Amino acid sequence: MRNAILVQLLEKFDKKDLREARKWLASPVHNQRRDVADLFEHLTRSLAKAPDQLNKPAAYAACYPGKPFDEKQMNHLMSWLLATLRDYLAWREWQSDKAQVRLFSCRALRKMDLDDAFEKEWKLAQAALEALPYRDEHYHQLSHLLQRERYELASIKRRANDFPLSEIAVHADIAYRLNKLRFECSAEVARSVARSVAEPSAEQAVSLAETTIHLYENLQKSLRDQSQEEAFFKAKQLLESSWQLFRGNERRDLYLLALNFCIRKINSGQRDFLREAFDLYRSGLDNRSLFEQGHLSRFTYKNTITAGLNLGEHAWVRQFIEEYRTYLHPRERHSAYCYNLAVWYFWQPDYDQAMTLLRETDFTDALTNLDARSILLRIYFERGYREALESHLDSFQTYLRRIKDIGYQRENYLNLIRFTKKLLRLNANDKTGHAALRQKIGQTVALAEREWLLGQIR
Repeated sequence: MRNAILVQLLEKFDKKDLREARKWLASPVHNQRRDVADLFEHLTRSLAKAPDQLNKPAAYAACYPGKPFDEKQMNHLMSWLLATLRDYLAWREWQSDKAQVRLFSCRALRKMDLDDAFEKEWKLAQAALEALPYRDEHYHQLSHLLQRERYELASIKRRANDFPLSEIAVHADIAYRLNKLRFECSAEVARSVARSVAEPSAEQAVSLAETTIHLYENLQKSLRDQSQEEAFFKAKQLLESSWQLFRGNERRDLYLLALNFCIRKINSGQRDFLREAFDLYRSGLDNRSLFEQGHLSRFTYKNTITAGLNLGEHAWVRQFIEEYRTYLHPRERHSAYCYNLAVWYFWQPDYDQAMTLLRETDFTDALTNLDARSILLRIYFERGYREALESHLDSFQTYLRRIKDIGYQRENYLNLIRFTKKLLRLNANDKTGHAALRQKIGQTVALAEREWLLGQIR
């Protein structure tokens, strides 16, 4: 029963959700079955006290005392409760957007032909919308829909000729452009990974949208053409000064798009963009744009640390590792903390501490696994542990051939292994061999740890 969607849903409910759902089920508007409410109470009590003992016969007995267990009826009851709770979740989501609630109130009053009530509600809806701090796609979409409600009423009363239609069109256009630019920017990232004038009444809306539109346009230009550095710096400036105009996921996506430009620059050898990426990470962390539902992803945690270490910000990174570990998701916290602390010790260098911490890390993520294996490769090489290194290179190569969904990273690390083996075989006094190997490393496009390999030759 623990695998049932209903039970999984209830396990996600916090205390507030449980209180609100209980009220929802108690209302005859939403639920008229006593057994549905009884099942909710039984399941929530059982999940709180003994979730492993949850089973259908016990739940059935709690809802229908003295009756023999009926599997079919029990399944129907669970479906009814699930459907009612889904309605509650939809209502909760709808209620979270006050401007949208007002919009639907206007629509209902318009359809009931209550002109005076509509006008009062429309003004309240407009005020609620303008009170929002955002001027993103959602804002302009709601503005468009709200103006359309007024236009629909004017059409019924044959007063549409006097209505400022341009304002409806402008908000619709801005919402469309913001949405289109957002996903076109994301498409540019996906392609790189796969290799593969307004009327006077609308001037204010255009002015408010100017910053958000320009931010996306400059991001798109820079992602489409890596030589457009001026566009990137303009986008970065707009993002860091105007992030508050966007909400949650979109704000995070904007930071990730800007960071993607930096990463592509860094991968092409332009190390100056490490500082730009580091600035974006710090800015996005300070204003919590890079957080997801209150948590910091292990990838952002790791990438911030990597950028800081490469810039020599060792003291800042050490403090960051400790301060931000509490924001990691509990199921990832220990492993991510141990791995990144190991990386920090590796950079000091304190190889013994690094190897000890790496042994405590559970590498569920393939890319982190690759990074950890790369660190061990460098430690074994620099310590002169030849037998351990040769064994590690063989197991590393086997892992790369077995693991799936790592794209071009497979070639990067296979080349690292190949050149490390060449280094092991190279005679220390063979200057010609060193020069030839250095040239091959420099010419190989797909290669992890290029700078380290060149450093070993030097």
